[in-house]
Amino acid sequence: MTDKPIKMLIYSHSHNDHIGGSAAFKNIKELKIVALEGVSDFLKEMKDPNRLIPNATFKSEKTIKLGGKTVELTGHRYHSPEGDLFIYVPEAKFLMVVDSVTSGYAPFQGFDLSTNFHEYLKVFDEILAYKFDTFVGGHLTDIGTRQDVEITKEFTLDVYNTVKRIHNDMDATAATAEAVKAVGPDNEFLLFKVFLDKVADESVKELKPRWINRLAGVDVWLESHVRTAIIYVRWDDKE
Repeated sequence: MTDKPIKMLIYSHSHNDHIGGSAAFKNIKELKIVALEGVSDFLKEMKDPNRLIPNATFKSEKTIKLGGKTVELTGHRYHSPEGDLFIYVPEAKFLMVVDSVTSGYAPFQGFDLSTNFHEYLKVFDEILAYKFDTFVGGHLTDIGTRQDVEITKEFTLDVYNTVKRIHNDMDATAATAEAVKAVGPDNEFLLFKVFLDKVADESVKELKPRWINRLAGVDVWLESHVRTAIIYVRWDDKE
């Protein structure tokens, strides 16, 4: 809580669960609402009265000096297609990277609903390149440390590498022949789904014992993470 006037809002990204309360500040005169240009363009199109339109936009990087503090804003695309911000206060060794790491928990569904798993795989090293003691990921327990980032990185890479190995080592011909016996030969989409389901099932079976007692929510979201990794491995991975 503060008795100081509010002068500025910074949007981490466009999602309603993070900026849907901004309308509460609509009557504050000369309020600066800072966001990436892509976020601003999206909000103009959506015309949502609960998400105020930014009036101070930038392409990729911006430094703000306010109240004797420096706030460094850097754009990324690990989560939402319109763009995401790293929000860093170097004097406080404070870093906020929303929807990337939830301290003590596995990520939310599908690696935090990532629309770009390729960039999501890189985000942890990008976070760890900063000098910070306090980390805010925006959900649940909120406050975290470097160790929380390192554990989530370990989990994410374990899911990716496990899925990739199981997918690439699986005999697709044998798996399809087995599926034909169960569902018949006519529905090719169904046959392909049976193959992908087999990859998912074997990946979850291997991963779950390694993580069930290390991160909360593994029992809830692990399969969704595995399927996100399957899509990347099957259609996007260069190797």
